[in-house]
Amino acid sequence: MKEIKEILTTVSALADREKAILATVVDVRGSGYRLPGARMLILANGDTYGTVSGGCLEADVLERAKKVLVSGEAETFTYDTTGDENSVFSMNMGCRGVIDIMLEPISKDSDLIAKMRSAYFDREPSDESEVPVAVLLFGAGADAVPFVRIAAELGWQVTVHDHRPAFLTEERFPDARELVLQKVDEPPTAIAADQRTAGVIMTHNYQRDRFVLPALLTSNVFYLGALGPKRRTEQLLEELAADGQVFTDDQLARLFAPAGLDIGADTPEGIALSIIGEIQSVLRSRNGGHLRNRQGSIYDRK
Repeated sequence: MKEIKEILTTVSALADREKAILATVVDVRGSGYRLPGARMLILANGDTYGTVSGGCLEADVLERAKKVLVSGEAETFTYDTTGDENSVFSMNMGCRGVIDIMLEPISKDSDLIAKMRSAYFDREPSDESEVPVAVLLFGAGADAVPFVRIAAELGWQVTVHDHRPAFLTEERFPDARELVLQKVDEPPTAIAADQRTAGVIMTHNYQRDRFVLPALLTSNVFYLGALGPKRRTEQLLEELAADGQVFTDDQLARLFAPAGLDIGADTPEGIALSIIGEIQSVLRSRNGGHLRNRQGSIYDRK
């Protein structure tokens, strides 16, 4: 998703009638580095943003893009790497797949670009574009800083919530989508979340968690991670149940506490990586194990 933001930003800077080429992976049979939906923008001067392969196809795509820019007509090209390892321009690809890439002229006012903008900025999905992962992060402490930075590298949109103005600053979180100042003794207002929204609790404050946990559990987040020992979260749930706040099995199945994959993380950066990895694994319905132990393709093929 990070490349989509970069593409949209670059397209917005085009002159009114200036054209560029958008390359899109439309199909992959067998093995390929990028999946359908991967995109690369190619400007008339040859500058590129994003990728459609691991770097082995980009040079040829760039040459073909020049011709499409002149013709003004979209074309789809097929790269077959299932032969010997030198089958594509003697590049020793070894991908062993068939990849279809569509090249189409676009401008900053193209309908496709408008749909991509709506998906990325307004979270309105279309057949051409999915919305980015959003994270509702509660807590603006030291461990939240690397979390936001790493998540932003993936193109995720993180909203940071905290009740301390001194912690909730753009200087500390330059990559956050939004900073939300909460009131100390009030639960968060109704949480708006869709099926690509995750929640993470990093408040390090038991009373704050009693406010935040039920609000997130009753929202539509697909993942809810909470820091702290397992027994701490169990106690929170017991106290909430005693107060009449009982949650369904489906809601509790989305709760991961302690949050994160078991990678031995013990620093703020490592913990951030652990939690972000877990969010990604849940999003893709994976178990977070070693790829060398996986049977079949490492990608989900339809």
